[in-house]
Amino acid sequence: MYWTAFVYHFLLASEISMLGTSIPLVMEFAKSHDMHPLLLGMIWTFAAGGKLFAYQSGVLIVGYSYGYFTARDLVRMGACLTVVEFLALLLLVPFYWPLIGLK
Repeated sequence: MYWTAFVYHFLLASEISMLGTSIPLVMEFAKSHDMHPLLLGMIWTFAAGGKLFAYQSGVLIVGYSYGYFTARDLVRMGACLTVVEFLALLLLVPFYWPLIGLK
């Protein structure tokens, strides 16, 4: 689910447009397959945070235009942070989410 959302984020640059067009479909998918919609929605929303290209965030566009980093730096750092986010999600789901009542 995480990597599907990450790939979908390439098609729509903005997080808002990505989530606005896909969350209703994710919720319908969860209900039709007897899954918890909240859990799938949280994973999908969490995956919207991964960015590899400057067009995916206005802040990244500004930083890149002022020369604070190169395109190669952004792709390398974005890939690393995306994998770290995925690993953090792997730890949160089985251990932390049950503690806050999400099963």
